[in-house]
Amino acid sequence: MKRFSIFLKNIQQEAYCFLFFSFLLTLFRGIFLAIYASQIEANALNQIPEALLLGLRLSFKTVGYICLTGIVFSLIPNLFYSKWPAFRIRRYWYSAITFFLTILYAIQVAYYGIFNNNFNIMVLNGTQDDGSAILQTAIHQYGLIPRTIIGIIAAAILIYLFQYIFRLPLSPWQPKTKRSLTLSTAASIIILAILFIFFRYGGAFSYKNSVTWENAARLQSHVLNEAILDGPQGLYRVWSIHNRIELSTKITFTANQLRQMIKATGGNTQASTIDAAYQHTITKTYLPKAPTTVAFILGESYGLWPFLPEFNHPGQYIAQEGRALAQAPNSIETKDLLAQGTGTMPAVNGFLTGLPDVNLYPNYMPTKAPYGMGIGSVMKNLGYKTVFWYGGFGSWQNIKNFALSQDFDEYHDATDFSYTNGNAWGAPDAALFDAIEKYLAKHKNEKIFLFILTTSNHPPYDLPLSQYGYDSNKARNQLPDSIANTDKQVNEMGHYWYADQSLGHFVHHVEKTDPSSLFIITGDHSERFTFAKDVSTETRSAIPAIFYGQGIQKDWMPKNQYGTAIQIIPTIAELVGRPGQTYDAIFPSLLSHYPFAFNHRLWINSKGLFSEKDMPAAYQKLMKDYRAIALWRIKNGNSL
Repeated sequence: MKRFSIFLKNIQQEAYCFLFFSFLLTLFRGIFLAIYASQIEANALNQIPEALLLGLRLSFKTVGYICLTGIVFSLIPNLFYSKWPAFRIRRYWYSAITFFLTILYAIQVAYYGIFNNNFNIMVLNGTQDDGSAILQTAIHQYGLIPRTIIGIIAAAILIYLFQYIFRLPLSPWQPKTKRSLTLSTAASIIILAILFIFFRYGGAFSYKNSVTWENAARLQSHVLNEAILDGPQGLYRVWSIHNRIELSTKITFTANQLRQMIKATGGNTQASTIDAAYQHTITKTYLPKAPTTVAFILGESYGLWPFLPEFNHPGQYIAQEGRALAQAPNSIETKDLLAQGTGTMPAVNGFLTGLPDVNLYPNYMPTKAPYGMGIGSVMKNLGYKTVFWYGGFGSWQNIKNFALSQDFDEYHDATDFSYTNGNAWGAPDAALFDAIEKYLAKHKNEKIFLFILTTSNHPPYDLPLSQYGYDSNKARNQLPDSIANTDKQVNEMGHYWYADQSLGHFVHHVEKTDPSSLFIITGDHSERFTFAKDVSTETRSAIPAIFYGQGIQKDWMPKNQYGTAIQIIPTIAELVGRPGQTYDAIFPSLLSHYPFAFNHRLWINSKGLFSEKDMPAAYQKLMKDYRAIALWRIKNGNSL
């Protein structure tokens, strides 16, 4: 009898705790939706109750695991040892969980504001980033200190509320006879088993009807779908994806199978190396004179959206230079280009290796020889001195060492020139371009390829824009309802304007001193800008690709051309190369038609951008082959 009484008291407290944490996570979810309500499209507002219900069901899994720890470390020991401090353990443990969930929620809200997502794989990628720069950005741009203080105060209030609920009276009932004890014990076991299944499957009794992080995105609004995931489930998504990446990057195929993949993707199976299997011979002269200077500008967060017609305001102002270069008679541009990834380093890795993204970081992996399909190797083999310029610092993501290992003759960054108004991420773009102009003046008549990676269009968005001539009123003029008319958003658009102005001035200055120069302008990624409402995949994810220079003709590129970022490499080679020269590239250039292209999560054809799950089977097979080849090249080397 005594043991059942102990069980009943413990299980009542677990029930109180379960209800408290279910309420807490639902409260957090509701506040999250209130904060980002402006981003929910009008036709999706009626789905808010469904989002809250799906979220509650998913949180049953989270809370179930939380309470399972209480059962294991409090209830079960107390059944066998009556003096076990079960209530005290449970009190302190759940107070700590309350504090953790509150702080995690505060981080979750800020994270969504930066990445437009609940916790995702960028959490792990960020561990390779500059910790000091991230900390300073969090403090100055995202109010880390006041947010932390508010989070601690909120956690203290919620812990006090929990302590009150924890002390609610418990029923002293206990069975009076052995028969009632037996029936009560059996009923308790059955009820607990049913509840375990119900909570395990997110408010269902089978996996088919369950709610998990994988199938929770059922609604029309991205905000609603992300709100369904509570903080722990968001982190669980990161952990699950990481494990899948680990499995997907294991080589489980043979060298003979690799050759079949090379054949299926148009490569030469008789070649001795993977790079050589994709060697192309230039047969056509595009530019009558090979440019002396080729400048490839990889703009930080230089997305396509300000170039799109629906964003003429503010696009005509904040992307004035880029738009003018794209529309010039001596330029060609793509309609849509898929970025290599959602971060800067995946983009750099793509251009330096020339390989599609396979969730690896070759910048941290040893290489015996340069990647022959990388932009450094391609341009060096075409007779150019290769120079890498970065507005940040060489220790970030091992970028200096990696660039120099990939056939770049020189590397320069923010430590090589003086500047003002910099921050933890490096120098303002104008200072970077000014340093490059001075470098070119000292190396006249040399054939130079410049890889230029900018930094300014990036948090903490702290440049003194008014000093540079930014007119915030022009940016605010006729804003579409998908962009919030707030000082914060206008300031962020101002940094796009500044980056665009800086690269435009650089192009015009250099072409005056060297009219033969060729400029290639694109972005590393686009998915940082926060829209007030859900927008199309093209708007959120696509980047521009502009090829500008003397002698370029509009009809060289197919109309409404699309592609993926690393196709820029063979395009440059075709433009500057002479007949008979060769280069290595796994994908064709953008000067020819290709039925489809893909990146780390999307694919594109003439009908638009789509997610991988909507990909035709034939395209999926090709994509998997390309990725497998890239995986082998990175992990096993070049030899066949």
